[in-house]
Amino acid sequence: MKNMHLLFLCSLLPPISAAANDVLSVDQVGLQGMQFAFENDARIKPKNSDFSVVNSVFMSSEAGKRLAVITVRNDASGSRILEGSHLMALFADGSRKGPSSLTDGIKLDDGELRSVTVSFGEADYPILAIYTSKNFN
Repeated sequence: MKNMHLLFLCSLLPPISAAANDVLSVDQVGLQGMQFAFENDARIKPKNSDFSVVNSVFMSSEAGKRLAVITVRNDASGSRILEGSHLMALFADGSRKGPSSLTDGIKLDDGELRSVTVSFGEADYPILAIYTSKNFN
């Protein structure tokens, strides 16, 4: 009878592997200025802006979720709205992708720094860099 109670209680818990797939781990801290030479024949690039990525920390889950905590600076002389289209991620297979989050714009005053967590959806390869048109490589 004791084993049946234990079995019943275990059936109420979510599978451990599913929970582990959602746990994020830090992949690396992005080193700004690091150059990569992947082909970009389609000339995929972020929308022109006055924003710079100051630093970034890349995270992923076992299920392939890719996120980054980025610190962005507004280099314009006035306030600007940061949109997802101003950012681009470079993945380890050379592909490029904009964020799947950051759908609402974020207002930054001139010279203002802001850190945000941005999702880049699921991918097989890790993120190598996050950039804007000002530090497009």
